Amino acid sequence: MRGLAVVALGAVLIWFGLSQGGSGTVAAGERGGEVEPAVGDAAPARETVEPAAGRMMRRPPGPDPAEAAPIAQQQEAPRIQQQETLPMVEEPRQREEELERAFLPAQPAQPAQPAEAADATRTADLAANDDGGFGFASSGPGTDRVAELLLDAWLAGDTDELGAYLNEGEGADLPKPQRRLIAAFWQALGPEVDEARTTLAEVRGQGGVTSGQLGLLDAALDTPCSRVVPRAAASSRPEPLAHAMRMVLLGDEAASLLDAREYARSSVAWSELIKLEIAADWAPHRSALLEWAKELEKAQANHRFSARGEWPSIEATVEPGDSLTRIRKRVMRARRDFTICTGLIEASNGITSSYIHPGDVLRIPTEPANCIVDLEARLVMYRHGDEIVRAWECGIGKPGHETPIGEYTVGVKQEKPAHTTWGLPYGHPENPLGSHWLSLARDGKNTSYGIHGTNDPEGVGGEVSLGCIRMRNEDVGEL
Repeated sequence: MRGLAVVALGAVLIWFGLSQGGSGTVAAGERGGEVEPAVGDAAPARETVEPAAGRMMRRPPGPDPAEAAPIAQQQEAPRIQQQETLPMVEEPRQREEELERAFLPAQPAQPAQPAEAADATRTADLAANDDGGFGFASSGPGTDRVAELLLDAWLAGDTDELGAYLNEGEGADLPKPQRRLIAAFWQALGPEVDEARTTLAEVRGQGGVTSGQLGLLDAALDTPCSRVVPRAAASSRPEPLAHAMRMVLLGDEAASLLDAREYARSSVAWSELIKLEIAADWAPHRSALLEWAKELEKAQANHRFSARGEWPSIEATVEPGDSLTRIRKRVMRARRDFTICTGLIEASNGITSSYIHPGDVLRIPTEPANCIVDLEARLVMYRHGDEIVRAWECGIGKPGHETPIGEYTVGVKQEKPAHTTWGLPYGHPENPLGSHWLSLARDGKNTSYGIHGTNDPEGVGGEVSLGCIRMRNEDVGEL
């Protein structure tokens, strides 16, 4: 699994991922101050600024998902000054249910082993598998490869390479029950559910398959939108085939739930799918990640970015003369355990103009906003708690100027930044900073690195910077 690293945007954490490296998290709060001299892409001009507010898959037949309202563009919020004593906001509302439990149980399914499971399956070849229970050890080069091919077949909708590997290639040496299980899993995703159910009954208890794989095949037999996808047990390395099976099920379920307008459950499923791909041993499928990010945006527009969504919050009632800035101050006075910006209040409540009406009740998200940036996937993942809300492609440091992994908070947030080291004003064609600059601080001190826009959108996704995280201007503006 690739190493990760972290940044806090106001209250936001960001992990920068590398092929190898450490990981960690850090509590964060909004931080101001001046930008240090550039070492990365170079910091913008020294001045006090106001903070920015801050499928590729087989889909079941059915109608296109409903048009989702676009996420409101996050807007600027004046930096909070000395706060006055203001009324306390209402108590937090409790979620009616834990959304993940709707299709992700806390513990993996443990199919009962029939009495006729021969003692021969309990030999020295037995190993504890990563999904609980026991079965023949199935992790190794062959299993790694078949896992990748299964995922590739699902992404492309083409089983030719997978079939050739299992029937004629090295996969022919895999245990026959495992090869039958893979074929049955594919059947279960289509119209041949009865055949898959028969195969499941026949291979259950045989050597060469794990209880985790059996549980996932069992889940695949359920009707879309009602599947309960077993979680992987905590492990240093997920079992590859079960990991790929779990991803396929989550992807099909996420798409089905979006079609059914089950936006909250669909959002959680897309989030889990992206996290599983980032955690996988194989190289990230970057084009697939970007497609999933688009589907995630549709779901989240009606979940985390909708006042009707199911997400943890507190409420603030608009009083006469209130502005979003004043409400923000009042909320932060009442709740010192988190940071919020006016842009997020707007987006979470679907506010499309700056005017708010006295008596309106606004919902304020209470889960901490944070980001993970995975360098190998070139992906910025904005999260509330551990649920990914939005994801964007990014560029990273070029060879010799690698982006440093670590834990960061965001310092100055600046719109229309100048490049002071190179003496380039905002808008100069050679100024690489683009529309926004978010400086990165570490251990209480600003570094020379940041997250910023670009003057070359075609370079986003590549190794293009002097160590900073580059995003398209419209994306970093939203972030």
